[in-house]
Amino acid sequence: MDPQSSLEVVRLAGELDISRRDELAAALERVAAAPAVLIDLSDVPYADSTILAELLRFHGAAEANGRRVAVLISSPQISRILQYAGVSATFPVYTARGAALTHLAGTKAT
Repeated sequence: MDPQSSLEVVRLAGELDISRRDELAAALERVAAAPAVLIDLSDVPYADSTILAELLRFHGAAEANGRRVAVLISSPQISRILQYAGVSATFPVYTARGAALTHLAGTKAT
């Protein structure tokens, strides 16, 4: 798979809480049929459990349809939240864009 031709990116910024759940759901819906999706949260300093539930729902549907999903983060706080919630064990979470793209391309990082 060529990640440049089949990759969709959902990029969000700012704090993500229940008040932005519909925004996230709409953004994910727009890319639901893409073979590979990068959810770029590198500019998100905070996300609550509502957002995590939406990410889990999206990942489950994507996985059931053979689509690849990766999440890109940069905030240590988001990393901890994902870890504590067990989300990081459910789907791939990366701090480096290149590693996320490698995963979405279906190749192993060297």
